[in-house]
Amino acid sequence: MSKAMKLLLSLVIVTALCLTAVLALRYRSAGQRLLVLNQELAVSRARWEGIAEEKEALQADLKAVTDDLKEARLTLEESTARAAELEEDIATLEQEIAALKSQLQN
Repeated sequence: MSKAMKLLLSLVIVTALCLTAVLALRYRSAGQRLLVLNQELAVSRARWEGIAEEKEALQADLKAVTDDLKEARLTLEESTARAAELEEDIATLEQEIAALKSQLQN
């Protein structure tokens, strides 16, 4: 083998070793970054799940309050209608009392 060929092969081997070292460092760096991202994802997912649980609880509370509000509105409407009826009854009774008083006075 000629000296030039040995030198060329040595240069190719050194270049290949340098390239392998650079790629190994990049691979290691990418692996570390992946670990960091997975940890951040786990934290984010846990926070998201906590928020989702809070949201579900708030939605359940909102539904209960909404149902209570509907029931209260219905009760108010019924009470208002009943109050109007009672006011009419009171007016009628007052007229009857007035009529009876005037009959007693005559």
